[in-house]
Amino acid sequence: MRDLTKGSIIKLMLVFSLPILLGNLFQQAYNLVDVIIVGKHLGERSLSAVGSTTAVVSLMFNIINGLCTGFAIPVARHFGSNDMNKVRRSVAGMITYSALIAILLMALCIIFVDPLLTALNTPIEIFDEAKRYLTIVAAGLAVTLLYNLEANILRALGDSVIPLIILVISSLLNVGLDFLFIFGFGMGVEGAAFATVLAQFISAVVCLIYMIKKCPFLKLTKGDFILSGNEIKNLLSSGLGMALMYSIVDIGSIVLQNGINGLGTEIISAHTAARKIFSFTIMPFSAISATLVTFVSQNLGAGRIDRIKKSIKYGLLVGYIWSTIAVLAAYLFGEQLVMLIAPADNRVIIDTAVNYLKINIPFYYALTTLLSLRCTLQGLGNSVVPIGASLVEMVWKIVTVVAVIPICGYLGVCISEPIIWVASGILVSIIAVTTIKRLKKSI
Repeated sequence: MRDLTKGSIIKLMLVFSLPILLGNLFQQAYNLVDVIIVGKHLGERSLSAVGSTTAVVSLMFNIINGLCTGFAIPVARHFGSNDMNKVRRSVAGMITYSALIAILLMALCIIFVDPLLTALNTPIEIFDEAKRYLTIVAAGLAVTLLYNLEANILRALGDSVIPLIILVISSLLNVGLDFLFIFGFGMGVEGAAFATVLAQFISAVVCLIYMIKKCPFLKLTKGDFILSGNEIKNLLSSGLGMALMYSIVDIGSIVLQNGINGLGTEIISAHTAARKIFSFTIMPFSAISATLVTFVSQNLGAGRIDRIKKSIKYGLLVGYIWSTIAVLAAYLFGEQLVMLIAPADNRVIIDTAVNYLKINIPFYYALTTLLSLRCTLQGLGNSVVPIGASLVEMVWKIVTVVAVIPICGYLGVCISEPIIWVASGILVSIIAVTTIKRLKKSI
């Protein structure tokens, strides 16, 4: 466990964020293996089937991740103030409410899988494959929840290394299971889904064993599950606020996916390949944001506003450096990156995906500002502004599908997110500065 309220800020942030970054890298790596194997071995049709569900799968995972990240904010805050009784009670609340929400989410996704895919305008030729893939992933949400709960609790306590180690083991296993299920058993896209769920299950079990042995102060009693009205309010406000923020963005992405699916299987494949690369290149931003949530929460509990301000500056600096590297990579090696995923003999898919990257990635400076400050506000207990910014993003994506794509085609998809990153980034920046100034006066 690590106390983030003392010591060198930049050193603590780098030491804390690096395991998160590596964990994200391995997580994306085994997701990418799924896509590469599906695209290269099963063909363009199966790749499109998996790609057509991307927005829904992302929504499910981000609701779970948002819940667990948000629920962990009070844990970090109480750990920063050294109140272990409240830490245990917050953990008990995390388990109770996240389990209820996850069960509801699983049921809704499985029951309404057909209407979901229909609403996404999924082409008939890939509908059945997409349905099978999405159903298996939805059924495995309980496993996804368990691992995310454990990992976020450990991170709230300042430990980002153990979740990484466990995830690395799981990722390597996932690669082996991909080959076993798809090549050995000939399972098709279902094999890729089963491999991912099983790998996450192993991660969750190993992480649970570690916590039982190494974190005895987290041993819960029946009394820990009896929360006061104020504790429930703070926990749900934090968890549901973060989940809502994530889900609003992804609901917009689902609407956007509807417009993309209507452009044909080649565009779907191109967008799938581009978004996989996009997912890799924004991982440092995710690591910075996750670090800021925990760092800000712990230091808020300790009343260290000076450390909060410095951590924001360091986080933004790292994000801007990575943005520069990403821009250079997109323009120098964009085609080579796309060809790792997409069929190399289809120039329409390759050129479309490369064009997407070259339009989007230069706006990463705005994206890292938006993500970092949005998570800073969450760590400070302000969930209204981040949710508001996410609502604006969702509305804009709906406008893109209704008004921009019919005129501009796939170019409308490419320019949609950069526009909203800039607008939301400016809004969140102004409010973050104002919030910190007021907070400093009140302490």
